[in-house]
Amino acid sequence: MSHRLIPAVCVSAGLAVISGCTPTINAANVTTEGVEVTTSSADAVNTTYGFIGKWMIDPDGQPARWLGYQLDDHNLREPVNVILVDKVAKTPQEAASRLVSAMQAAGYGPKGGHSVGYKGLILGQLYGQQPGGKDEAFSDGAWWQSNNHGRVFGPAPIDSGGYLWTAAFSREDFELISSMHHPYNSFKVARDDLSAKLSAAGTFKRLDTLKLDNALNTPTLTTDDHDGGAAVLVADK
Repeated sequence: MSHRLIPAVCVSAGLAVISGCTPTINAANVTTEGVEVTTSSADAVNTTYGFIGKWMIDPDGQPARWLGYQLDDHNLREPVNVILVDKVAKTPQEAASRLVSAMQAAGYGPKGGHSVGYKGLILGQLYGQQPGGKDEAFSDGAWWQSNNHGRVFGPAPIDSGGYLWTAAFSREDFELISSMHHPYNSFKVARDDLSAKLSAAGTFKRLDTLKLDNALNTPTLTTDDHDGGAAVLVADK
């Protein structure tokens, strides 16, 4: 997610295809275009787990907007689309260690080439991103290929024991000739792929989908194919 401008030449699937690339909203999978709304870093939904923030938050404190990338002349907003509940971890440090191990086992280990400094809102408190390395995100591929990637926020303590994380994952392509290099592809594809691979790896298992009401398609804003739900995965061993 680096240096995004309007793409000129789009290369996807690891340089396999080169063609003219005009970004368009996946209209079949988003809500009907309606009245304009204003998004805020304080936007949150009261859920089974308490108040969960709707958006990944930029280093400047605003809802993340894919560094200004536009889709059909709409500004993107980057939704929280994954929730991880670790019922086993006894400390924040253990929760972080278990998170990284689970991501690595799922093929989503920390990788470089990404923008950093994002936050997530959980129970009224801002949490920084994991992974915490230089220019790192959790990703299933190198930055010079199409890849699914994201940041995880937390861990927030749960009253019943354990810790909760929220996350924002998306898929990006790779551009050979452009100052952006990484155009947006999908939110839903990345969410569902991460959920399936985490479940297969064994520590976290997908439980259900939690409605966060963060799907947008207004005259100026979009979350494209995001359906407003976060995949909930639980670790109980």
